[in-house]
Amino acid sequence: MKTDQPQRLAPVALLIIWIRGFISWWPLFVGGGLSILRADMSFNQFLLWGGLIVGVLVLTLIWSILHYLRFTYLVAPNGLTINSGVLIRKVNHIPYDRIQTVQRQQWFFLKPLGLEQVAIETAGKESKKAEGMLSAVPVAVADAINRYRQGNVQPVTPDATDNQAIPAAPDQTSTTAAPAAPAADAAYKINGHDLNQYALTSLGFIPIISGILWLTQKAQEYLPDSWYKNAEHAITGLAVYLIILILGFLISYLNIIQKYYHFTLDRTGDELRTSRGFFQTNTVSARLSRLQVVRFKQSILRQWLHLSTVQALLASSAADDQQNNDLVLMPVIPERQALSSMRAFVSWLPETSPKLQPIPVSNRWYYMRNMVLGHLTLLVLPVVLASVFWLHVSWWLVLAGLIWLVVMALQGQYAATTAAIAIAPPKQLIIQVGEMWTRQRYFVRKKDIQAMTIKQSIWMKARGVAHLEVHIRKGNSDQTVNSRYMAVDLAKQIMTWYQPLPSVPQEGDNHAA
Repeated sequence: MKTDQPQRLAPVALLIIWIRGFISWWPLFVGGGLSILRADMSFNQFLLWGGLIVGVLVLTLIWSILHYLRFTYLVAPNGLTINSGVLIRKVNHIPYDRIQTVQRQQWFFLKPLGLEQVAIETAGKESKKAEGMLSAVPVAVADAINRYRQGNVQPVTPDATDNQAIPAAPDQTSTTAAPAAPAADAAYKINGHDLNQYALTSLGFIPIISGILWLTQKAQEYLPDSWYKNAEHAITGLAVYLIILILGFLISYLNIIQKYYHFTLDRTGDELRTSRGFFQTNTVSARLSRLQVVRFKQSILRQWLHLSTVQALLASSAADDQQNNDLVLMPVIPERQALSSMRAFVSWLPETSPKLQPIPVSNRWYYMRNMVLGHLTLLVLPVVLASVFWLHVSWWLVLAGLIWLVVMALQGQYAATTAAIAIAPPKQLIIQVGEMWTRQRYFVRKKDIQAMTIKQSIWMKARGVAHLEVHIRKGNSDQTVNSRYMAVDLAKQIMTWYQPLPSVPQEGDNHAA
């Protein structure tokens, strides 16, 4: 049976589109829900908020039905074609050689149905939204797209034409047949011990505890006083904070366990693929050519334990961490094995890391000074002054501000002692920085550096120091990695390595390549 006609998404896609639509209205639902819980809300206000929420649900459902009925796709040998648009019809044709990443997400409720969500990104992508988004399609669709990308599909019948399509449903017969997937050139699978170690050493419980404390405060405002007083009688104040601490750590631990459950990494030819997840299986396939930087990341806790996390910065937003566009290659690995283990997947990494040149000891206090002055002027002083003028308090707030400045001074010292840089012959730059009690070591090839800038103020020139800014592509934007207060001679040496010039300028405050 030939399948050269556009296919519709599976019916369950309608539910997914609807959920995604009304989630975008979450501020209304949160605000309305909290308002409805207020004891002093009048009946008319209750009807207003309730009607508003129901109205949004109905409108998003109608729009989702129209979107579903107007959406079709076709996976053909010459490319993927997507037809969409409710009011304005849009036809998007994506040739396979332009596809850079394929991201597959399969929620647990889609697994019995043999369906998944597929996101397609190309080299010409400029926004955060993927060019091709198939909300619920058979797993055979992404398999076919990947085979076409790799050129592994061979026609079965001699009269196969460019308009014949790979099947878009499990019960359809293909006009082409693909050989078995080639064996991976390198593979890694996380074991239970490493996954448990990764979850236990995560600092992700800190924002979770902050969120729980905020919710506890809101509960006191909106829930009936009798409920809150009964809870206070049952649990003492100290026990409440202990429970919150344990609950925050437990939520963080379980979230990481389910997120990186059965994590795997493999390389086949010039393509990397990661897969992980319990409730949602998330698979990302990316070409090695889209890999801009390999980053070895260690929180201060993992530094003490000599553990490292390996991430890739892609020229794509279809990555493991949807907020940061960072693709986790290995969640946790002993520090001494990290570089050698990653060479099996990214061959251009050096066999051994060269000795990094740290920031001169005499320049390290600048980091502490800048950190303290920045937080003093932008955070501590405004908060203390506001409390004095409006709240008429607060020695405890002044004390908290002083403690915060001490913590920031220590963070500045940590960043200064961590900062280092080196050239890894012949064509790589290694930059190490310390941010938020986390050491990050970037390995970037010369050809992947988008720009490099030396900055030097008048007083810095007199002291022989400079800032070196290295611009790299991350996702669909630019990320700047700074090596601050380094020796100016070293900065000029790196600039000459990056962009050989007849002569490196000696005058002026800024030099850019």
